[in-house]
Amino acid sequence: ELGRRDYVTGMMWKNKGLTLGNTTGFFLCLNGKASNEITWHCKHYKGRGIMKGYANMGEFAKEYGIPLANIEATFKAYNEIADKQTKDPDNGPYEAYGGGKSWDKWGKKFFHNLPLETSDAFHVAIVTPVIHYCMGGMAINDAAESLGAGGKVIGGLYSAGEAAGGIHGNNRLGGNSLLDCVVFGRVSGRSAARYLTAANIKYVESMKAGTAVASKL
Repeated sequence: ELGRRDYVTGMMWKNKGLTLGNTTGFFLCLNGKASNEITWHCKHYKGRGIMKGYANMGEFAKEYGIPLANIEATFKAYNEIADKQTKDPDNGPYEAYGGGKSWDKWGKKFFHNLPLETSDAFHVAIVTPVIHYCMGGMAINDAAESLGAGGKVIGGLYSAGEAAGGIHGNNRLGGNSLLDCVVFGRVSGRSAARYLTAANIKYVESMKAGTAVASKL
């Protein structure tokens, strides 16, 4: 995966893939070395039925009706590109993602767990673009107070997480969604407590002064 989520998703749609109903899917293939790096995850996803293990690429190719020769040719080209990148990382003909040069037309410059071999065991999952996080929401200030027209505070209304917008800018960094929820969830909780405390104090004082009206709380 190279690039921001919007870029990766756009390239997946552009290059199509395996058609599953109305969804475009792509094969995520982990060879033996890659699988061993995330053994727990492989077991977890296999247990949920969204990943499958194969003794070799021949088994996978047979199941999906893909000529094994095509996979062998792809692996051969990939291994050759990785070898060129290792030996000559600064003179590739393509711009590398994140800066520098690459021998890969997609801009990849780091290759791991090689070589890829069809005789190796693989874990395979089908991945597809999905909505799993919403960037938009209520405009808020640093106290998690929701803002209305003209940036005015809407008294007593607080927002956090996916209900709030503007926290991440144009694109969210991976792993920051829970951080956003925890930080602004706590901020909004404190702000709400202050709001309620202040309202209660005002009500008690008005009771003492004999000017109290029906409580809004």
